[in-house]
Amino acid sequence: MTILKKGQLIRHTDGGTKKDEYVMRLISTKDLKDVVALENYVYDLLPNKQVFFVDSYEEMLDDMKQGAKIIGVYNKSKDLIAYRYIGFPGKVSKNLGNDINMPKEELPKVAHLETTVVHPEYRGNSLQSLTLEQTIPMVKDFGYSHLLCTVSPQNIYSLYNIMKNGLRVKALKKKYGTAQDGSDGLWRFILHRNLNPKTTRRTSEFLSLPIIDIEPQIQLITKGFVGLWLSREAQLLNYVRFEDNLAY
Repeated sequence: MTILKKGQLIRHTDGGTKKDEYVMRLISTKDLKDVVALENYVYDLLPNKQVFFVDSYEEMLDDMKQGAKIIGVYNKSKDLIAYRYIGFPGKVSKNLGNDINMPKEELPKVAHLETTVVHPEYRGNSLQSLTLEQTIPMVKDFGYSHLLCTVSPQNIYSLYNIMKNGLRVKALKKKYGTAQDGSDGLWRFILHRNLNPKTTRRTSEFLSLPIIDIEPQIQLITKGFVGLWLSREAQLLNYVRFEDNLAY
């Protein structure tokens, strides 16, 4: 068992808060039932179910057999309190690189940040960022160059955390629907970070839009704007257009 990180955190209970310890490590398939149990527990507590897409046990198991990784965070009692699920989609259609018109030769270099789940008693410990900090060097060591993920426009906390770690909004569309045209899907930002950027870029235009204004944001992205950072308090997404046409 490879330990990625150890430390202390705060646990929130009805009686207040107390210190706890954590261990971060990669999860094996034999621990996958614990992952699904935590996922379902957190999902059941959500007041707005649209912010979260549930991954099934079978989907994650099959993905892990294809090389997917899950970083787990365990407390002192050895209970799973958080996890980050990372997939490597290859050239299949679900590769999010297709959603941002990534060149086909770059698709095999894509890693997906699939899902991050944190037990409610352990929120506020920056576990999303801590697991992502472990993910980035691991993904680079595996030879991948691009991180992509989806985030609901209604999930400001996750959007802020993912953008704080260098991912940028490259698309806004409906995902996870069953209809052929995707019309029954859920609105999702698609974010991207190039782990091996080739140049420093200068911006030419800047605009801010409320996160809830879907259509105006789609129009901006169509014109070449990229969501660069989030003003969390004002719930504004700040878009820029670069002087060059370099997409990746």
